[in-house]
Amino acid sequence: MELAELQPKVAQRQKQKERSADWHRARKAVADRVAVLEELAEQGPLTVEQAVELAKLQPKVAQQKQKQKERDADRYQGRKAAAAQVAVLEELAEQWAADGGAGGGVGGAPAEGAAVAETEGKVGGLAPREGLLSIVLRCWRSWRSSGR
Repeated sequence: MELAELQPKVAQRQKQKERSADWHRARKAVADRVAVLEELAEQGPLTVEQAVELAKLQPKVAQQKQKQKERDADRYQGRKAAAAQVAVLEELAEQWAADGGAGGGVGGAPAEGAAVAETEGKVGGLAPREGLLSIVLRCWRSWRSSGR
């Protein structure tokens, strides 16, 4: 790509970053304001305007916190699932390497990594950890293309 083609994309990405930063700053300002109002409420009675503002902002901040907790939980579950999948794929890769790339899956069927590697014909003679990423990627691509 040439510089002329990239400049509009760079400008668009910069605008998106600025909008995102503005949104995050606004969210943080609301949360900070609620914290200040709650602290004032602990020290003594709030004015009517402060009480109305707090009542208006508290549910919004609580909802934002709940959504963030859910996103964090989803992210954590995703990392856990990915780690479990990597462990399975590492085991398959080790089985495949131990068998010299000639099968070794459950019930006599070739291990998934071995089947994918054999069909592509590029992995012969790898050590157990050597080329693991390529095996994992091939397994993932095969899994993705099978529609699971």
